[in-house]
Amino acid sequence: MDRKNFWLWAVGGISVLLVSSGIFFITLPKQSSPNRPRPVHSGIVTPTSGSAAPTTPSSSTPTPSENAPFVITTMTHMEEDFTDNTNKKVFEKHVADMRWAMDLFDEYGAKLTFETDQPFAKANTNWGVNILKEAITQGHGVGTHAGFGAKAGLSLDELTEKFIENKTLVDNLVGTENNQGVSGGTGPTDWILGAAAAGFHFYDGVTGFGYLSMPVSNRPSRWTNSYIISTGYHDSIPPELIDRIYPIPMKDAKDFVPDAGAQITMMGGDIGELSSLADGRTNCSPNCVLDQDDVEAVEANINEILSIRDTSRFAKMNFHIPMKLLTSKNETILRSMLAMIQEYSDDGKLSWDTQLGAYKQYVQLGE
Repeated sequence: MDRKNFWLWAVGGISVLLVSSGIFFITLPKQSSPNRPRPVHSGIVTPTSGSAAPTTPSSSTPTPSENAPFVITTMTHMEEDFTDNTNKKVFEKHVADMRWAMDLFDEYGAKLTFETDQPFAKANTNWGVNILKEAITQGHGVGTHAGFGAKAGLSLDELTEKFIENKTLVDNLVGTENNQGVSGGTGPTDWILGAAAAGFHFYDGVTGFGYLSMPVSNRPSRWTNSYIISTGYHDSIPPELIDRIYPIPMKDAKDFVPDAGAQITMMGGDIGELSSLADGRTNCSPNCVLDQDDVEAVEANINEILSIRDTSRFAKMNFHIPMKLLTSKNETILRSMLAMIQEYSDDGKLSWDTQLGAYKQYVQLGE
């Protein structure tokens, strides 16, 4: 999330309604990337036919495996406050940067996933350039971003309709089979039920907002509504990295306990927004600068996951690369990061994939 929207939200004020059942928020900031990790310790997907997707696993019991995949993914959010649909020059700049970034990542066998809100999706049609379809053809990924966030009084039907609106725009550009995942849209209303009803099969990039739908008794200590709104709204959840790296089948958004009869799979592994990893987002936002320290933080997270993961279970690490970072001015740092990750890939310790590709790998394991 661009910090700009958060300050607009803060300046506009937060209307809080106190009712007997709890606290509800009129408008919350959008979601994007989670918080800083603990660095010290720490392909084109072949479409399925029609709109059907792999069945979401219904149990958390892993299938025995000597070496289940450890997959690394990224997400780039084409945000809800982008002006691509009304400003052709902005759109053309984004298209040029996307093409440059995809070519760069291709050199290292790496994958990008562009998760799109309404303005950028509409721009593809408005200006006659389907860069999202182009991304899939080149072997990268596409998904939906839902920047509408939490809202007081939002019914499940209303939330579902918002998910459907965003999803339909992306479906029309790349096909339902290529658009099965969503980020954003979490809050007090059950976001798992809403996203599943809209036709999504997995979630990624879940941040502190996701706890707002859960009873306080099902949250870690200190994760009150007020803490989430003031501080934790972009933190990675669950807080402990070991609890985030494995997919979680979920039938609703009341807790993060794996469910039988799951509606959707939470494909987490989030470590945060790339340029904030070394400093911590709360310390540097909105002026976080991408540097070599952030690359070292990515490596520290990889090493931590390798040291703690159960190799019989599918594991995933994910981080957010905002569109503003995918420019040639950051080429040296991005190449440093990609070369570092390639060493782990060449050693067989991890592999790159898109968000959808990672989900399909997980489903194929039958966990």
